[in-house]
Amino acid sequence: MRPLLSRLRLALLIAAGLLTLPMEATAMSPLPFFQRIERVGLLCAVDADGGPAMDVVGDDALCGRAAAVLSGLLASGPAVTALVPNDARIAEPGTLLVLVHATLRHEEGRRLLALAATLQRSGTTGDAPFFMMPPQALALSGSLDESLLDAALRRLLTPLGGALRANP
Repeated sequence: MRPLLSRLRLALLIAAGLLTLPMEATAMSPLPFFQRIERVGLLCAVDADGGPAMDVVGDDALCGRAAAVLSGLLASGPAVTALVPNDARIAEPGTLLVLVHATLRHEEGRRLLALAATLQRSGTTGDAPFFMMPPQALALSGSLDESLLDAALRRLLTPLGGALRANP
């Protein structure tokens, strides 16, 4: 049982980009979930307590910023694109679907924007969601500073970028 746990820990460290191996050993992630990814598709949703959050960021704007950040993290690799619900590419086995969810809540006179992401794939490698990125939060006192949103998205998506770079 211990060798299995050690191999699993090693696989997670490699997939997250926290451990590197010689070039011939990093040709493919040991996790089937991250193998043979042809494209990364983003679906985004913004939920606001008590109404729309359009003054902060909308679904399309969030997806655009997340796609730009993730593309920047991947110097090369699969194409990153924002998708729409019911897009046929969502169900394709070569698609890694990244669901980015932003939640806006009012707390003690300020607004809190929380960002979370879930990964999903169709087919035998993606029977269940894969969680690897800790949520991120921004305290907003006024309007959203786009550089702060980009920084939070970068923190959210950096582990994913590392896992995707492990699969040239």
